[in-house]
Amino acid sequence: MVADRLGLYVHIPFCPQRCPYCAFAVVTGRMDMTEGYVQAVCDELVWSASSPSWGNRGPFDTVFFGGGTPSRLAPKLIARILETANRIHGIRQGAEITLEANPTTADAQRFGEFRDAGVNRLSIGMQSLVDETLLLLGRTHSAADAIHAYSLARQIGFRSVNCDLIFSVPAEPAAALATTIEQLLVLEPDHISAYALSVEKDTPFHRRRLQGDLPEVDEDDDATQFAQVRQHLTRAGFEQYEISNFSRPGHRCAHNWDCWTGGEYLGIGLSSHSFVEGERWWNLSDLDRYCQALQGGVSPRSGSEAIGPRKKREERIWLGLRTCEGVELEAGELAAMQSSTQMGILLSSGRLTLERQRLRLVGENFAIADAVAATLIETLERDVAVAGCP
Repeated sequence: MVADRLGLYVHIPFCPQRCPYCAFAVVTGRMDMTEGYVQAVCDELVWSASSPSWGNRGPFDTVFFGGGTPSRLAPKLIARILETANRIHGIRQGAEITLEANPTTADAQRFGEFRDAGVNRLSIGMQSLVDETLLLLGRTHSAADAIHAYSLARQIGFRSVNCDLIFSVPAEPAAALATTIEQLLVLEPDHISAYALSVEKDTPFHRRRLQGDLPEVDEDDDATQFAQVRQHLTRAGFEQYEISNFSRPGHRCAHNWDCWTGGEYLGIGLSSHSFVEGERWWNLSDLDRYCQALQGGVSPRSGSEAIGPRKKREERIWLGLRTCEGVELEAGELAAMQSSTQMGILLSSGRLTLERQRLRLVGENFAIADAVAATLIETLERDVAVAGCP
């Protein structure tokens, strides 16, 4: 657990276009709103200092600018947000400060100014290094653009660079994924985030699927592609420290790792989520309403929930089993698991390992993390019901 660590997430919603698979809170165009939005973000940081839920906490150990396309903002606006965060809550010396960048925004001066503002980790949304796949994904950059963005990041002096990769793309040529991985490894990034394409409700891809215009990727093909990604990256020296994340030694994403392992975080900006002291809350997802709320001195929160013991356990197990360190079971949880036939079969199969009270998935079995978590949670809930506990 890293509950004593604090992270700051800042959502930047501006995008040149909405990708057909994207379900995030983004807005296209509206670049005339960037100054006003950043002012609202800074106002929310000030407001958070007096919030009963957050209070005057800090300093932040990590800062993560996500989106949207944060690299569309003028570097001076990113600098303003960081300056406000440091003034209000503090940013720890040497904190990891990540900014997501789209290859279409790659510019030496812009990247240099982001670095000078304090950004020390760049996450580049490559998705693929095959032009045909990028077209299928509705991306506006080419493979050459992505490579150029990465090269610029290195030239500017970023010593920690992540590259995003999407696999299980419908209708993607069979050899395309291997081509992308091979070219990506030649670049030698420090971190790779690899995600299976997810078709979310109310996205263009979802509507196409409902119309029968977008084929589904077979589960076996999806598993094969996941194994292909994992095998290539681990053989190249990457550590798979979370089901979708691979890093060189010393380059795990500290912000995400803290979130996965119990750290608290403040989410600022449109639709951002926060978690502290057993409470989770989230912001408005409409740009105008968000800005108007802060202009009027009103909280931008849209909702909240208390994370009770049952949900806390579910999240601890679900997130823990997706990481290389697994989940530390409490004594009662261990006893219930050991009395479960289903869990016993999984353990005897070698897919899981139990060291003292720490349960971990082994190697390629990360692929069944969610299924194992569901089985374990069901086992523990059944045990509680048998014991007559509420």
